[in-house]
Order: sequence, then structure tokens, then C-alpha cells
Amino acid sequence: MPDLLPRSMEDMLAAMGAPGVWGRTWPNPWWPNGTSAYDDCAACVSFYLFGLSPSGSPYFTYVSQIQNWGRQAGVYHDGSAGVQRGDVLGFDWNGDGDYDHTEIVVAVSPGGSVVTSRGTNSNPGDDMRDRTRSARYILSYIRPPYQGSPGQGDEFDMASLDDLRQIVDAAVSNAIGAIGQSRQNEKTAIRREGRGRLYYCPNPPAGLPHFVVIFWDRTSNNILYANADADGGVTQARNWNELYYQTADTVEQAMSAGIEPDRFRKLIDFALGKDSAFTNQLAANP
Repeated sequence: MPDLLPRSMEDMLAAMGAPGVWGRTWPNPWWPNGTSAYDDCAACVSFYLFGLSPSGSPYFTYVSQIQNWGRQAGVYHDGSAGVQRGDVLGFDWNGDGDYDHTEIVVAVSPGGSVVTSRGTNSNPGDDMRDRTRSARYILSYIRPPYQGSPGQGDEFDMASLDDLRQIVDAAVSNAIGAIGQSRQNEKTAIRREGRGRLYYCPNPPAGLPHFVVIFWDRTSNNILYANADADGGVTQARNWNELYYQTADTVEQAMSAGIEPDRFRKLIDFALGKDSAFTNQLAANP
């Protein structure tokens, strides 16, 4: 697991609200080289919690990965009870049990029913800002052990040996369970957090590339086309999946399910709203 950055909660929130970061939509400050093609709420939160990985990318890009980090660290909480400033929220907009968004708490109403949280990639607008929402959308949260957090370790000073054993056993059990569920959670997160499907045509129609990504849950700008290059777009398609996390499919999966030229054209026309002959069944089961 990545280590939490050695700074206080207030320093972390201040960094998210710093001049040059606050209100920005592009280039994203957590992608300093401008390599990300879209805003990503989990990448943003991960950057401010952990910094960048050795590859120069945020450690986590899925909400579930951040919450699972909290499970393994023993700082995970189901629901919204007890939420406070600095907690990292996992939102579930439609109550289906899957994570849809993440931000960090700035303030909580006296009764705990409303939270104000800081982050990006949330409508309206993708800029870094504070947004206020009902706490009923909170599926879970983690409370990172920020540097200088009051009370860190006090509960162990007062605990009996049996209490300590129970705490350790619970943490180990949670970690084992989290590892077993992490891959399934990531697969679910890919479909829940706006990832697209990757399609490949061995002999594309004139004017079309070999690879396209179609985001079936978007109403506009929902197709990415691979730029022509020496390898036929393989490198770009692979980056979509492995670097930018924009696709639910690998290059190998897409190529093994190659599409005939006429069907490839119709699939793209349907995604662009140009072909009413195809049905929603095709979109759901390409």
C-alpha cells in the first residue's frame, strides 16, 4: 500500500484549495504532464493523499481502491455516521452499493445530515471546488491518520491485552477480505465510473481507425478515435486501458472480438445517434 503523505489534514485541504488549483479544470494539477484525457475524482483524491507513484501517475484511480486502502489500514467505516472534517467519502448516487464518486470532507452540518466536501470531476463542472450534499449518498468513508492528528494511539494506551488482540485480529481479517474482493471491486468500479468499451476492426472502413472507445452512458462526446500510427493504434489503445484507465477492455480482448467493417461503421453511427436501425440491445451486448 502507498504511504500517506506526511502532512496534517489542514495542510492537505489547503493544498487542494491553493491558488492555481482551486477552480481549475485543465490541465489537472494532479497530472502535471497533462497526460490525462479527462478529470478523475479518485486520481485527484489519491494525489493529495499519497502523491504520485514511481511511474508519475496517481496511485489510485478508482474510488473502491481508496476505500480498500482504508480497510487495510483499519480506518474504514460503513455508512455516514460519525463523519467529520478530513474524512474521505465514497458516494453512491443511486443506492446500488457501487461507488460513484469520492471527495474529502470540509464541513458537516450539526445534525450530520449534510456534508460539504472538496474534490473534482462532479457535475455541474469538473473544477476543484467545495460541494454540499445530503449524507444519505455516503456509502462509506475512511479517516486517514494525518500527521499530528489528535488522539492517534491513545486508544491503545488505555486498551487491555485482550482488546489489542481483538483489534489486531479484526484488522487482519479485514485485510484478507479486502484482498479477496479487490479485483471484483475494480471490475465493478470500471463500469460504474464512466469507463468505455474498446472496439477493434481489422479492416476499418475508409476514414475510421482500427480502434475506438465508446462510452455508452454519455450523451455527447462519447467516442474516442485512435490516431493513426505505425502500429495501427495498438499503443494508444493500450494506453487507454493501462495508463489512462478509460476502457473496460484490454487490447487483446478487443482484437479477439474483432468487428467486420460494415458492423463497425454501424456501431459508431449508432453511438453518434446517426443510425436508428441498431437497438439498445446491441449497446448492452456488443
